[in-house]
Amino acid sequence: MRTVRNIFLATSLSAATLAAPFALAHASLKQSSPGTGASLTVAPKEIVLTFNEKVEVAFSTITLSDDEGKAIGTNKAKLDAANPAVLRLEVPALRAGAYTVTWAVAGHDGHRRKGDLKFTVQ
Repeated sequence: MRTVRNIFLATSLSAATLAAPFALAHASLKQSSPGTGASLTVAPKEIVLTFNEKVEVAFSTITLSDDEGKAIGTNKAKLDAANPAVLRLEVPALRAGAYTVTWAVAGHDGHRRKGDLKFTVQ
């Protein structure tokens, strides 16, 4: 009985060890500017999203919308020249109000991740 338990534990540990890199393989948001829930006195000139790994710009987007959900016209997001894990989006002059940044990125494994964050300009 003890041998069966040891074999089960060893098999479980091996499976978990082999699966760990796949669980961590997706791009995830590490940091943003403006930060989630930020209340700004000066409107940002760009949105900067930093991920835990290089993102594929061809399959990655950032959109900005106002408090009514209307998309704000912007250029396409660009990779930071010095760090391919950073996406930058230049934004036009923003007036006071609430905004939502919606992002979708694909990491080197090809899986897309999505998310959003909100900020306010006073």
